[in-house]
Amino acid sequence: MYSDSIIKNFRSYVDFQQKELDAFFDLAHYQKFKKNEMLFESGPGSCPFILIKSGCLMTYFTGEKDFIHVIQFGIENWWTGDLNSFMQEEASIYSIKAMANTEVYILGKKEFESLCAKFPNFEKYFRILFQNSLVSHQKRIIRNISFTAEEKYLTFTQNFGKLELILPQKYIASYLGITPEFLSMIRRKLAGR
Repeated sequence: MYSDSIIKNFRSYVDFQQKELDAFFDLAHYQKFKKNEMLFESGPGSCPFILIKSGCLMTYFTGEKDFIHVIQFGIENWWTGDLNSFMQEEASIYSIKAMANTEVYILGKKEFESLCAKFPNFEKYFRILFQNSLVSHQKRIIRNISFTAEEKYLTFTQNFGKLELILPQKYIASYLGITPEFLSMIRRKLAGR
């Protein structure tokens, strides 16, 4: 189940040879999930590293009174998972749910280590990926502590435009750190402009 868009994305970071890409597709487990299906639930067992071929995944933490705190929405060519759980091979605090019909490649720790040991280009690729992820998360922290709710919502629509049409409002609000009611007010205000 090769994917031209994933190959193109891999090669946008590193000049991979075909045998390296073949190794990835041989080691990663291809799976399909239906909308609202769980890929991974928090608890015992380490979380795999998941590359999204198509669809949308939501990575979240369940807090007090079963309140869902959305950590990330992942779309085509994005990776998701619980990096701490994956690297330390320990229980995960996150769950991952399909928000639309989704196709993924799942990479376990053993496969990840094998790929990186045999093909140094994957070491370089994942280093770049982790660097970019850290920068992205730092920018999100700044948005969360300094942007108004309206600015956060506008940034969300710029970054995830079409997702707004498929995601329930309560999950978008959770991702933004506001209530669904306040998000409704922001939408009405912006629609009136």
